Amino acid sequence: MANDKKDDNSSAPTRIREVKPAGKPMAPHEEMRKPVMQPEIGGGSSAPTMIKGFGGGAMHEPSAMMEKQMGSFDPVVGWLVIVDGPGRGKAVNIYAGMNSVGRSAGQRIRVDFGDASISGEGAAFITFEPKRRTFHINHGGKANIVYLNDEAVLTPMPLAGSSLIAIGETKFRFVQLCGPDFTWEDEK
Repeated sequence: MANDKKDDNSSAPTRIREVKPAGKPMAPHEEMRKPVMQPEIGGGSSAPTMIKGFGGGAMHEPSAMMEKQMGSFDPVVGWLVIVDGPGRGKAVNIYAGMNSVGRSAGQRIRVDFGDASISGEGAAFITFEPKRRTFHINHGGKANIVYLNDEAVLTPMPLAGSSLIAIGETKFRFVQLCGPDFTWEDEK
């Protein structure tokens, strides 16, 4: 910001200063928040300081190019499509790595479509392993019994495209995007 007054040491131009919480690394998307005016700490100056990453307004969604540059590129590798039960016709994304399935907001695959018999957290886990380009499903250790093509999932099992998964009163069809013929790494 420019100072409209003559320099009489009563105010100084705004400085930008980045402050991170101690002991907690910031996620790449957190650094994209709108800066907030804060007084400078120490140094005896009364000039306001812009602190990047805290308060002041909504966070902006990073662009795909920025995500790649920041290392947070997390593309869809498949989908679960509800074919029977509450939410029939809806789909949810599956991402690379381990995906917890449940009704709660903190789940990577949130399936909150009205089936209260699905556990809120960790009803099941679906994993895409990018090095081998394979999918697996495992139970979540909750009361729900997870079924893959009508067989109980008691240990991790390979998950093939078009498989049927049943959790609670809901049946999902697994739709595979990534696999032996394609991964996002191929498109770099």
